[in-house]
Amino acid sequence: MHRLPFIFLLTALLAGAETSVPEALKKAQADLAATVSTLEKTREAIAAEKPAISADLQKIETELLEKRRLVRIARQSVKDRAEETRQLKADLSTRSEDASYTTSLLKDHALKTSTLAIPGSPQLEIEPEILATSPADPSLALSTRLSILDASLDRLELLLGGSSSPGTAADPDGNILPGTFAALGPASYFLTEDKSTGGDVTLSKTGGTPHFTSSDTNGIATLLSGKQATLPLDITGGNARAMDELSGSPLDLIRKGGLWIWPIIFLALLSLTFGIIKLSQFAKFREPTEMWVNAILAAIRTGDREKATQLAKGPAHPAAPVMAKLVAVSENSADLIEETLYEQLMSVQAKAGTLLPVIAITAATAPLLGLLGTVSGMISTFNLITLFGSGDPKPLAGGISEALITTLFGLVVAIPALVLHAFLSRRAQGITQTTERLGLSFVNGLRTKH
Repeated sequence: MHRLPFIFLLTALLAGAETSVPEALKKAQADLAATVSTLEKTREAIAAEKPAISADLQKIETELLEKRRLVRIARQSVKDRAEETRQLKADLSTRSEDASYTTSLLKDHALKTSTLAIPGSPQLEIEPEILATSPADPSLALSTRLSILDASLDRLELLLGGSSSPGTAADPDGNILPGTFAALGPASYFLTEDKSTGGDVTLSKTGGTPHFTSSDTNGIATLLSGKQATLPLDITGGNARAMDELSGSPLDLIRKGGLWIWPIIFLALLSLTFGIIKLSQFAKFREPTEMWVNAILAAIRTGDREKATQLAKGPAHPAAPVMAKLVAVSENSADLIEETLYEQLMSVQAKAGTLLPVIAITAATAPLLGLLGTVSGMISTFNLITLFGSGDPKPLAGGISEALITTLFGLVVAIPALVLHAFLSRRAQGITQTTERLGLSFVNGLRTKH
């Protein structure tokens, strides 16, 4: 089509001999216009046919891809097709198990929400048939129980806004009183009908009547009237109060400890008494110095034995009677004086260590008594398991906890007693060593004299 202008132009040039140039130009322009018109019509025809051609081409490409897939499947071995089929079945089984598990979780959520709902909270609005029936198709069962999720969200919105309902609750004294529950989020409050008392609600562990702890009655009444109020909130859901009740006071621990707790307490009092006696006894002692020994030796050298005896008895220390005895025998030989010293040291050592063995026995016996009480308590606990079984671990845990109380008390008594015995023993040993050192200084001083 692009050669047509040139053909007409060539024709015009050949015919130039017969026609004039203006006429040839007009004719060429007319031919050009006709050619352009023909070109536009051809383009329009091509544009009109192009969508159909494109659709046919896309269809052919789709058919080609399908045929290629069929060819690839046909080329696969029987083993490969079986493996792919097995994988598809495994995926289907996994998806079915996931759907069944999610369905059971939704059912459990609905049952727990309905059973463990705090007093005063709105009910879960779902059809009973949704929980009663379970379609065989996991996908159908899941899509049916998804309404539980919608109902839970609706209930949560109502609960966040606050709700109330009538009911009964037990006061701290155990009296069951009628009144009104007010639920606000995770918290629940109760107000009696006469509005005389009220408090925050704690659910019963056994599913029985809930009980309340007295708190801000006026604030709860204000809340139920629809006005703004400030109320206490136990963020632990009553667990902190329950832990406080379980821990109890020291007297409660003593009562739970049983029979073997009393010997441990007796040993603790005995050790404490003897420790105080020894500490007060040691606190009265004032350790003499070498100047004291030198003064006694100087008095002996001058022949003033009476003054030497008075100086020897002066200090408040076990070394004083020992030194007085050495002054009394100072006229004898040095060997005899030294033997007298060691004889007196045995007495000092015995007096300084008085009552200390009792404290040592306490430190050794208290944990054994605690262990004995624990073993006795464990035997009782296992006897209960033999009779009633171990379905509920709470009684078992409570029995073990009470059995371990004696071990706790035994260690509490033994550790301080052991520390006290070590301190007092060291102090008694220091008193003996001081007496021996001063006595030897006296003996050596007499030997120098002679």
